[in-house]
Amino acid sequence: MKKNDNKSDNKVQYMPIGMCLGLSIGLAIGSAVGNISVGMCLGLGIGLCFGSALDAAKHRKTDENQAEEKEEE
Repeated sequence: MKKNDNKSDNKVQYMPIGMCLGLSIGLAIGSAVGNISVGMCLGLGIGLCFGSALDAAKHRKTDENQAEEKEEE
């Protein structure tokens, strides 16, 4: 019996979340240091890296789970 793919498929994307969090943290650090524009750029870049890494890990885990389900059938 197949599971309902719509319910098990998680549509959360971490890259935009990482960008927003990185931007806000970079803004706070840049404000404390006295150079807001550099802080925002660094925060955005770091947020992009972490967000895309989390997205890649999620997709890899999802692909492994789908491969295991196909083997079981």
